Amino acid sequence: MKQTFYIILAFFILIGCKSKQKENTHEKQEIIKETDNSHVQVALKNQSIVIKDSTHYSISFLKKFKETKVENALFTDSLLILDNRDTISFPSEPKIGKRTVLTARKGNLAIALTIKRVNYTTIDYRIEMVLFGKSSFNSNGQADLSPNFYFGSETDESRLSDLSYLVTQFSDTKDSCFTYIRIGKEKNSSSYLLGEIIKNCNGELRNISLKDSPTLMEK
Repeated sequence: MKQTFYIILAFFILIGCKSKQKENTHEKQEIIKETDNSHVQVALKNQSIVIKDSTHYSISFLKKFKETKVENALFTDSLLILDNRDTISFPSEPKIGKRTVLTARKGNLAIALTIKRVNYTTIDYRIEMVLFGKSSFNSNGQADLSPNFYFGSETDESRLSDLSYLVTQFSDTKDSCFTYIRIGKEKNSSSYLLGEIIKNCNGELRNISLKDSPTLMEK
């Protein structure tokens, strides 16, 4: 009789543990609900992200945004609405769909940067660098906005005019290699895009820091 009692007791303890484990797993589980081909809702415990049209934003950007633990967000076209009260516009430059070439030269180093904005968060890019008489290096890829882009704009100083201007930074990182592309315009003084790059993993060419980068100008 005593043995039967212990068997029944062990059974109920086992069932209770499994139920609790299942409950905890459910709380952490990510739920993706598609209401049509593009409307996506991502729900986590204490987190709700609604995306009106997911084709407007890159998958890598959305994954990084989710990791910021913002509790409530709505992506609707060019706007990001946080906690149903703060409305942020995605950067307007560079223009979506426009292919732009920016070039610069500093000493024996010439750089050509070709970009095309593919959606609100991402650009395609190609970088061509030539160190005259020595070597050259080309690279291409996609670069995204930071998921915290709305914290505030950064500024760079044009080496062409010594004026500061607001920039938007797009990043492409893989393992220990990084490419940062910073794009902006001089307010009230230029209709051309300006750019700076920060980049390593350049083959035989040296790493380029913000201090080393020449100011690239739209052709």
